[in-house]
Amino acid sequence: MRNIVRYVLQRTYSSVAPKYEEIRVPVPWGHIAGKWWGPQDKQPVIALHGWQENCSSFDPLMKILPADLSILALDMPGNGLSSWFKTQGTFHVLEDVVGLRAVIKHLNCKKPIRFLCHSYSIGIGFTYASSFPTEVDRTMGIDMMKPMSMNPNTLTKHGGQGLDKLVDYHLNESNKEATLEEHAAQYRKGTMNSMSMEHAKLLMERMTVVNPATGLYTISRDPRIKIQFYYSFPNEFICEMAKQLKCKILFLKASKGLVFESPKVIKEVVDVIEKSTDVMFAEVDGTHHVHMEKPHLIAPHVLRFLFDREV
Repeated sequence: MRNIVRYVLQRTYSSVAPKYEEIRVPVPWGHIAGKWWGPQDKQPVIALHGWQENCSSFDPLMKILPADLSILALDMPGNGLSSWFKTQGTFHVLEDVVGLRAVIKHLNCKKPIRFLCHSYSIGIGFTYASSFPTEVDRTMGIDMMKPMSMNPNTLTKHGGQGLDKLVDYHLNESNKEATLEEHAAQYRKGTMNSMSMEHAKLLMERMTVVNPATGLYTISRDPRIKIQFYYSFPNEFICEMAKQLKCKILFLKASKGLVFESPKVIKEVVDVIEKSTDVMFAEVDGTHHVHMEKPHLIAPHVLRFLFDREV
């Protein structure tokens, strides 16, 4: 069932400065880190960041939301301050789903979960919600509508290149030093300049470590995450996963956002989602990182859809 959401408000919702606490959830391979915004005596909405990013991507949005909202923004495994998986193999989205499951079991949630996802992490929320359909109530996705799919033909033709890149990153990435500004500029370029330098530096502060001897920084993110080898599922499998979805979904499309797959591939999955559950669509003016650059446009959707508050 398709519903079109049309509302845009521009104001600051928080009259009291929101506060967060850095948290660490123990997992078998180390810990999952994150920022818990607002009260911790309420079950939180769980916020999941985009590819190669970290929980600081939600800071601009969190700072304008009411201080009484409980939102747990996570660093997915190998990102931000979270531990790397203890493997040298190729990365797969299931690693993130395993990390998310560990956090949710640790929280001992009594009610179905609500997710706030940006970009790549809609694949994490999607996979979790299809695996545990009765445990997820609502999912809000910003500028992406499905998990990235793997094309078997591409994998078989170019898989060797991906494996070579994996070896190269393990050998070389940890040795690359640069200023924080240089790292931020490179990352911003990779996003097609969809975020400001200020926000690129905000992300870099949580994904770099400084060398006291030189004053320069190295990337602390797990390099496997950059390798696009067998990191997801074929689209046919994603369509089968979509049949299991029960949660309500709101997709927010950025007017100047990024498109990672062909319209045909996206439509195949969205058509199945619409047959499975209630889906709403809305467009907001902005780039792929609209939640960082124009958080006031995202806030009313968060309040209405994830917290049932009128704005």
